[in-house]
Amino acid sequence: MTMNDFSQWAQAKMDACNIHDEIETSKVMVEIIKRFFAIDGQHLPAEDSEAEI
Repeated sequence: MTMNDFSQWAQAKMDACNIHDEIETSKVMVEIIKRFFAIDGQHLPAEDSEAEI
């Protein structure tokens, strides 16, 4: 999964989420974060620059 694929998937998940239900929203956010960190070898440029600081 590329970062572009991930961002489209994450946007679709958030669009389908009922943002007025805090429990549902938090579960969706956890799923998105877990999927983000499961992407092998993919790092955002901001992460790399923060690691150097």
